[in-house]
Amino acid sequence: MNALGRSAGVTEALAGSIPAALVPVVAALTFLGSTWFVVSAGPAVYLFGPSRGWLSRRDGARLLAVSVGALAVVVLAKGAFAEPRPPASVMRVAEHGNGFPSGHATGAAAFYGGLAALLSVGTRARRYAAGAGLVAFVAFTRLALGVHYLGDVVAGALLGAAFVAVLLALTRRRVAYGFAVAVLVAVAAVAVVGPTKDPIAALGGTVGALAGWWLVTRRDALTNEVSVATAAPVLGVLGGAAALTLAFDGSLPAVGVTHALAGVAFVALPVLGR
Repeated sequence: MNALGRSAGVTEALAGSIPAALVPVVAALTFLGSTWFVVSAGPAVYLFGPSRGWLSRRDGARLLAVSVGALAVVVLAKGAFAEPRPPASVMRVAEHGNGFPSGHATGAAAFYGGLAALLSVGTRARRYAAGAGLVAFVAFTRLALGVHYLGDVVAGALLGAAFVAVLLALTRRRVAYGFAVAVLVAVAAVAVVGPTKDPIAALGGTVGALAGWWLVTRRDALTNEVSVATAAPVLGVLGGAAALTLAFDGSLPAVGVTHALAGVAFVALPVLGR
């Protein structure tokens, strides 16, 4: 797939029209679709949403399965297509790695689509409208920063929407199916991309999440409340450690183990609650 087929002209026009003073603002706003936002917001909704009446713990776990699974889908799809990003002359910020499909658009469509489907706040129509708006906005920021072509963000949004639809259907009866699918996608990513940091991190995180959900159901902890004082240190330490293994040249076993421990902790924290 060449750049022309991915609508290079749209990216060049949008990226070229953004004033330099606004680039840092757009770069900050694109965080709403980033891996770090999804893996932080997903566990937060799962852990604290039930006590606030946003959704049940079970539905929070379904959202979490969608979140971690979508990240594995991104690693698999980017590795399978291996299409480049726009040239550096078009980019307004530095980005590396493959460009198709957009990981931000995929993750945003899966996460915000899951929120729209599972939250009990507001009307369904308003939730879906808000979710679609956020996905479109994240896609726009990727084009405005010049780091993706139009075809990348459209494909990413469609892929994320399809994934969330499939996983929500599979988890209607058993939540474990969602985490199991996430593990299978991560295994496929390792097979396609090879044993590198991103697929190994995805595999560790999804296996850990599945193990964490097994602990929650085994200990009958679905209704346990989780305090911020208990969760914050665990999430901060393990989440930070997982991020550091990707930011620096850590060994692959360290990447896999750290992400697995983070996955277990993020999902199994209700076991420590009351």
